Amino acid sequence: MMFLSNVSLASVVKAQVKFKLQAFIGSFLSLIFIQVLALLLTSSTGTSGTSFNGTEISFNIFTLDGVFVFVAIWAVFVGNLITTKAYRYDDFSFVSTRLSSNIANIIVLMIVSIIAAVTTFLSTYLLRLYQVVFSKVEFIKSPGILNEPGETVMTLLLLFILIWMLTSFGYLLGALVQKHKRFIILLPLLFVGLVITSLGQNIIQYFFIVNGDLWSFMLKVLGVTVIFFIISLVAANRWEVRA
Repeated sequence: MMFLSNVSLASVVKAQVKFKLQAFIGSFLSLIFIQVLALLLTSSTGTSGTSFNGTEISFNIFTLDGVFVFVAIWAVFVGNLITTKAYRYDDFSFVSTRLSSNIANIIVLMIVSIIAAVTTFLSTYLLRLYQVVFSKVEFIKSPGILNEPGETVMTLLLLFILIWMLTSFGYLLGALVQKHKRFIILLPLLFVGLVITSLGQNIIQYFFIVNGDLWSFMLKVLGVTVIFFIISLVAANRWEVRA
């Protein structure tokens, strides 16, 4: 006797997300390596000094901007990586559809972005430890999580939204290239056009320049992320996924 069982979309997506996250272990390890490397190469941004009654005082300024640049490149790479055939063919292990596969990919990129945002933020404490152990710094002044919890939450949220947007951009690039190889040439030309034309510069300035309202900026970045994913879903409509 044979029985037919209906598998819900949610259960399929859940299984795919779990499987894809396990496949991304290597990406998480590369994230930690990139963050440590960025700390060593780009953390110091400036030095100033003064003297008072014969005592010289020097100030070293450190920032995580360089770390974020490295993480941003990593995020675009990861978003593109999940669209490659090696990862797409993993979907054949499930009774799935293109919809479930793409939803799982978006959720995976969201989780990856959360992890990247948290580890990027926590790298500030690694930087402090490094300065205490390997330098002659006698005093470090920097806000902590408990001192300014509201600012900490905002920083984490901003990091997450920016990294998720970058993964969605990588996902879009991968989806377009997988559908038509000619986009390998067209996409760089489009990017150059956005940078050098006045229209492109106005678009970049509107979406990615903070004008005092951080919430408005994050909403615009989130909107760009949604647009990238929608275009990716349309482009990925012909991906080979077993139904």
